[in-house]
Amino acid sequence: MADIIPLIVIFAVLGIVLFVMLTRRGKGMLFGGRIIKTYDGVSAKRRMIASKIKVHVIDGGGENKVGLELVTTSLGSYQMMPATLPAAEARKLAALLLEAADYHAKH
Repeated sequence: MADIIPLIVIFAVLGIVLFVMLTRRGKGMLFGGRIIKTYDGVSAKRRMIASKIKVHVIDGGGENKVGLELVTTSLGSYQMMPATLPAAEARKLAALLLEAADYHAKH
């Protein structure tokens, strides 16, 4: 009977990880609110590493927030990092991204 307890713990942890990775409700828990809408996002691949960024609208109580889901995958590896931003900070990030994308170095 004592041999089964570690197996139960391993399957419980695996179940929680799969719940968070595969469901909107699970991801919403990571962002600190319910996911209202998801935008497809952008992706990039460099050699054997693939990166994808999805954008979510998060119900943050009185004010909606923006959730960024940064996913990096490679052979045998998966990493997801959530980031939740207030709307004002998300607008600043958008402006910085536009500025960086349009930057031309002056030589």
